[in-house]
Amino acid sequence: MRATLSQKKILSAAAVGIAVCVFVAGLSTTRWFEVVELKALDHLVRRYADPAQADSNLLLLAIDESSLDAFGRWPWPRDRFGYVVRYLKQAGVKAVVFDVMFFEADDNAEEFDQSFADDLKTAGNVFLPMLFQAEPAAIPPEVRPRATVTAEPSDARQPVAETHAGVKLPIPVLAQQARGLGVVNLSADADGPTRRIPLLGQVNGDLVPHLSLAVAQYLLGADRLSIRDGRMQIGPRTIPLGADGSLLIEWHGSLEQTYHAKKYSIGRVLQAFTQQEKGERPSLDPTLFRDKVVFIAGTAAGLYDLRVTPFSAATPGVLIHMAALDNVLHGQGLQAAPTWFSLSTLLLLCLASAGTFMLFRSYSVKFGVTLGLAVAYYGVVVHAFAGHERWLELVFPEAALALTFGTAATVEYVTEGKQRRLMRAAFDKYMSTEVVEEIMRNPEAIKLGGEKKEITIFFSDIAGFTTISEKMSPEDLVALLNRYLSAMTTIIKTTHRGNVNKYLGDGIMALFGAPLDDPKHASLACYAALDCQVELARLREIWKREGLPEIGARIGLNSGPCIVGNMGSDERMEYTVTGDSVNLASRLEGANKFYDTLILIGQRTAELAKNDVEVREIDLLRVKGKQEPVVVYELLARMGQLDDQKRHVVQIYLEGLSAYKMRNFSTACARFSEAVALDPSDGPSRVYLERSNNYRQTPPPAEWDGVYDMTSK
Repeated sequence: MRATLSQKKILSAAAVGIAVCVFVAGLSTTRWFEVVELKALDHLVRRYADPAQADSNLLLLAIDESSLDAFGRWPWPRDRFGYVVRYLKQAGVKAVVFDVMFFEADDNAEEFDQSFADDLKTAGNVFLPMLFQAEPAAIPPEVRPRATVTAEPSDARQPVAETHAGVKLPIPVLAQQARGLGVVNLSADADGPTRRIPLLGQVNGDLVPHLSLAVAQYLLGADRLSIRDGRMQIGPRTIPLGADGSLLIEWHGSLEQTYHAKKYSIGRVLQAFTQQEKGERPSLDPTLFRDKVVFIAGTAAGLYDLRVTPFSAATPGVLIHMAALDNVLHGQGLQAAPTWFSLSTLLLLCLASAGTFMLFRSYSVKFGVTLGLAVAYYGVVVHAFAGHERWLELVFPEAALALTFGTAATVEYVTEGKQRRLMRAAFDKYMSTEVVEEIMRNPEAIKLGGEKKEITIFFSDIAGFTTISEKMSPEDLVALLNRYLSAMTTIIKTTHRGNVNKYLGDGIMALFGAPLDDPKHASLACYAALDCQVELARLREIWKREGLPEIGARIGLNSGPCIVGNMGSDERMEYTVTGDSVNLASRLEGANKFYDTLILIGQRTAELAKNDVEVREIDLLRVKGKQEPVVVYELLARMGQLDDQKRHVVQIYLEGLSAYKMRNFSTACARFSEAVALDPSDGPSRVYLERSNNYRQTPPPAEWDGVYDMTSK
């Protein structure tokens, strides 16, 4: 069974959608596209992250320029850090987290390390950093982190932690007294920014927590961790993990607007500690630190490492650790959509875009729907990010929509477009540009097989063509005929939106109101007939100067219901029209020679165009082949364009016609004689003058109804 046009379009759309989906899915695995998608994630972070969600209990004590100015150049004696820890402990902090390395003994004095260690032990809530390193180094049992991690069977293949050769620890005296240790290594994505934190690492079979995880375990009271279905359970909190086991940070805004905004100078803390030891009121209120988690790190020039983040190319690394701790404490973190979801969404968008392009005719609709899909998907991505902490791919699907649109356009141009161009080239020869464009936009408006509709049929024929053809060579005759037909066709199809249905030798058959509906079909046909006669008069003057025959043409118009559509056989079909209205139009064209007129129109045409043209009644005529008589009118001019002399002649003619119908043939003769005297070329007046004279001498029978029987075409 032969597939229908709609089925072919659906299959074509499916093929285009699937092909683009496979192509884009393949590109998405490349490094370049990965970077582009990460940049799109940065856009979402900068545009929709909410600084108000940042944990206000995370504070930063900065070793800044003012602190160095007040307490001397770096590095400081270690006992000063002990003073800070002592002050914060008395203030009631929950935890103190150092992002300062203590890998070497204090150069100032050994007792300073011990003093600092004593303060660490007394506080019991201080965490120190360590680093993964490439050189093998075991973790001493006395400082080994106590973190038990279990992985469910369903996650047996999921990486729990990346393996490292060893770790670099703080000096033993400090490491032994700290509440906990955590690594502070940060790794950047392929394009430079840091977006992920590996919460766990592995050294010689031992799991080593990241600094933020170590602090979170303490604060949440969770020594046991479990990983299941891509999520880490830490006490009451569940943290989403990436495919590599890392935490994809959910940023709450510019770090300078969140944790950096809650920054205090460590110099002020040392000053407040000194005042407190002297019994004075401290200049920095200790209650500011109650129940807070305080990070200590250098921010002075040359003291801290700068990292690239979605917000800045120079962000202190400590602020990244603070953001990670914030996520873990509150069970937050971005979760990337699973691969099956991304591929399904990609396929759905590709199919929707291809289907829209293939099934809709209007390019504005095609573009509008595709643009709407792109905007709607962007809205879904934003909603998932801002409302549900989900990261949906943005670049690949949006690029796939654009690529699908372009591919579908190319396919349509190569296949259906070729057929449409051939159709248009054919239609352009017979129909007006406006009609052709509408047909190409909406071909369903042309129903196959035929439909009943009211239209106006136009017939024209050259008067005395046989005589003309006998006087010219075939070549000259064809050239003259082509000049005539070209001029008439241009007026019909280009100026007045007519459809030149066929050429009948020297005749023209045209349709108005088909194949597309046009409520002004009757008026347009009348305008075309009038303009054709004006143009033909102009051409006669040219042909006269060229020594060519002076061609005259007769035109018949009729409006009425017809069957229009594609008719014929399976081998050959023709778009044409049938019905009594067509036959009458043809008879009216021929009837012009009996009245010496140029354009005759039917009663329905006169009714439809009455506000646009001027006509006069000619006769109650029974044409050959029809039993019922019809009222016939002569088309004179457009409304308001009939000259005064002709209007006067027509008025006298109508008075004579009225007397003629009332069998007052003497009066009729007088009126028609007067009209002929004013305009000897007025054919209808001459015809009725002759009839009236005949009837005056030989009156018609009593049953005479005024109908004139036309016995020939």
